[in-house]
Amino acid sequence: MTALPHIELQILKSRLQQIHNAISNFQPLTARPPILDSSYDAANETNEENQWLKQENIPGLKKLRDNIKIDLGVLEKFLDDPACSNLPPLSTNAPYLIAVWNEVLCAPALVVSVFKTFLFDPPANHAPADGSRKRSTQRPPGAKVDVVADSGRHWIRVNTVKNSRMLSEFREIDSYLTESEGESGEDSEDVGRPTLAQTEFDNSVLSMGRSLLEAARANPIEGTGEIPKVTLRLTRLDPNLSNDGVEPDARIAQTISLLREMGLVIELGERDEASLPTVTPQIETSEPPATYVPTTNINLDLSVLIALISDLTHASVPTTIAEANRRFLPPQEYREWKKQKQILSPKPPRKPSSKPRPPKPEPSGVEADINDLPHDLIKHSRALTNQLLQEMGKGLIQELHDRLSPLHSGEDMAGSAASKVVFWTTHEARDRCLRIVSKIGGVHEKRRARALFCLDAADASVLIPVDEAERLYWQDSRFAPTFVPILPIHLFPITPAAGPTPSLIASFSTSVSKTSSLRKTPFNRSLGRTCTYILSQETISHPRALPDHFLNNVNPRLTAHTVQSMQWGAQLGWTTLTANRTSVKAILREMKAAKLAGRLIGVELDDVDDIQDEDMETKDAETSAAIWIIDPRSLAEGFFGDIIHDAVIMGRLFASINLKK
Repeated sequence: MTALPHIELQILKSRLQQIHNAISNFQPLTARPPILDSSYDAANETNEENQWLKQENIPGLKKLRDNIKIDLGVLEKFLDDPACSNLPPLSTNAPYLIAVWNEVLCAPALVVSVFKTFLFDPPANHAPADGSRKRSTQRPPGAKVDVVADSGRHWIRVNTVKNSRMLSEFREIDSYLTESEGESGEDSEDVGRPTLAQTEFDNSVLSMGRSLLEAARANPIEGTGEIPKVTLRLTRLDPNLSNDGVEPDARIAQTISLLREMGLVIELGERDEASLPTVTPQIETSEPPATYVPTTNINLDLSVLIALISDLTHASVPTTIAEANRRFLPPQEYREWKKQKQILSPKPPRKPSSKPRPPKPEPSGVEADINDLPHDLIKHSRALTNQLLQEMGKGLIQELHDRLSPLHSGEDMAGSAASKVVFWTTHEARDRCLRIVSKIGGVHEKRRARALFCLDAADASVLIPVDEAERLYWQDSRFAPTFVPILPIHLFPITPAAGPTPSLIASFSTSVSKTSSLRKTPFNRSLGRTCTYILSQETISHPRALPDHFLNNVNPRLTAHTVQSMQWGAQLGWTTLTANRTSVKAILREMKAAKLAGRLIGVELDDVDDIQDEDMETKDAETSAAIWIIDPRSLAEGFFGDIIHDAVIMGRLFASINLKK
């Protein structure tokens, strides 16, 4: 049997093939967030595409895979050549790529990126004034890091330089030194001439170490000022390796010693393949992942309070899609008023665009459904119709019933076990809800809003009995009052603008210890700490909202009252029910940023503020949903009813005043 040519290259080729396949199956070590998503969007996503199930890719990992593919192709082409046995070994980058992959496998989680360059100066110092970058602009100086691990706190750089390459570099340095010494004694006029001779010991590996440290000092971990730990792995440099019986060059050991004195962590040699973690192939399964369940204490945010009041949630639903498309058609009287208003108060002409839209034909006759409406009327009608179609599929109240029924151990929700589920909300959410409904809600929605908080219809400062509130809330609803025990909704203590303080949380937890049964998970602690940080930042007033409607400078998509609601649920380990999917995505992004910035250090071990009680239920907190997402429901009762009627009357009044003038 003929031996394969270039056995070392054959081994490298085989290893590259293994790595190329393994990268396709590699997933970052990120835990699935404990989010129960009952929204329409989640129901129409596959497990692989679902927002909360999808694992995040590591930036730069695809580049590593592409580089491996290129080198693999070159090796295969060379080794497939029958004449390759007569050719010298091919120079390849495979040892470096293999070493980088090994570091990815063994690096402490979370691996943030691969092949990332950190600049010596802030990027703003190199950006052109107009924000663009010209082709002639040189790339600003920086240091390349092969693996950024431990959520950005650990940098790893691989160097595959051999002893022979270092010895060659030393010989070149020695030659400059010899020339300098020889010339200086021959001619005194050459004393001031430039020389390549070193004034102090230096080489390419030391230069790499200095660059890494300079970049680390220029790029501290966000929010902490901590300098990343820098590891330099020298896979093929051996200070004890002798060559043909000759003592090893002491300058190799000196180089390694100086690197350690600089503050770098030096690792010598390649990693043992036997100790590398195994990347298992992804196995497709038809079984859905484990579903999170709500806690028995449920924290309601403002969006859910509105949804519980909305007429869409309670009114009878259409029997056909065609009927649903006709429900929110504006009356002809409103159409005429809208057209007259546009004539009396025309908008300024828009700037001509490069691609003008073709004019829409004027509809003839009465519109059959919302799709026949002009563009200026279709937006709100379509949004309400979509929510109505979702309610036809599975209503909000039905969703609550189905999800909460298992919490009652098989007992009917109207029975004595109903007290097991308790709903909570903040004073801020309640007050905002009442103000919003008073402005744009219909008659039935205003009645439900007062009843939801057991407030008298005539005087909001007077409380009414729960039985009376339940009667008023479920009046004219298509659901029976006993279908879901929503009332009464309990209120958290009045909260400062910066969110609930630890002492306030501790005091409240003690007062409800019999009903709070779950320990906080690391996710809850991370969410709570992130909310605290967001609320501590400066807020700005929303220009088109209520006077006290504040956005946060950290993320404009997050309002202060939304973050405050999430903070209460996170601090107590309770499920927060929300209809604001956008805010959930935004808060998850802020949690990721907080982890990269080092603001979440210690949450895995921070158990001192966990709620512990001898009567703790057996339900495992790890299976409880921290956030539960449902579809939104808007206040729809008065959209094309009382509000439009009032608008028509007011429009006619203003028109008559203008005519008299």
